Amino acid sequence: MSKAHGLRHFTRGISVLSQWTGGEAKEIEKVLLGLLIGRVNSQVLKAVRALLDFTYYAQYETHSDTTLSRMRQALNTFHRNKAALIELGVREHFNIPKLHALMHYVDAIVRLGCLDGVNTENSERLHIDYAKKAYRASSRREYLSQMRRGSSGKKQSNAAAQQS
Repeated sequence: MSKAHGLRHFTRGISVLSQWTGGEAKEIEKVLLGLLIGRVNSQVLKAVRALLDFTYYAQYETHSDTTLSRMRQALNTFHRNKAALIELGVREHFNIPKLHALMHYVDAIVRLGCLDGVNTENSERLHIDYAKKAYRASSRREYLSQMRRGSSGKKQSNAAAQQS
C-alpha cells in the first residue's frame, strides 16, 4: 500500500503483530477495508465493513434512535456474513467473549448512556495479575489448584497491607 498522510504504513504487515494496542487497532481500522477490496469476495467485505461500522458507531459521544438502530443493523450484518471468514480460514469459530459482548452494547447504551469511557483495560490488567502471573508461578501441573492457592494468599496479603 502506498503511503498516505495520516495513515500508518505497516511495512511488515499486520500478521506479525501478536498483540495490538488500542492505537494500532485504530490505525488498522483506517486502512483495512481499502486493503481488502478486490482481494476478497463481497461477503467478506460486508462482514468487515459491518464490524467497522459497529465500532465507529460505538465510539459516538451521543446516540439517537437512528444511531442505535444502525449499530444493531451493523452487528446483524456482520453475523449474517461472518461464515465467509470461516470459509477463508481466518478463524475456526467466532466464540469470542469480546465479540459476544457486542450483542449487549446497544442495550447498555440505552440503560447507561454512551460508552465512550468504557474499556477493557481493568479486566485485562486483572487477567494478567491473577491468571497469567499465577500460571507462570505454578509448576504447570495441576495448575488450577496452585493458582487458587496463590490467589487467596495474594488477597490475604493485600487485606493485611490495607489494615496497616
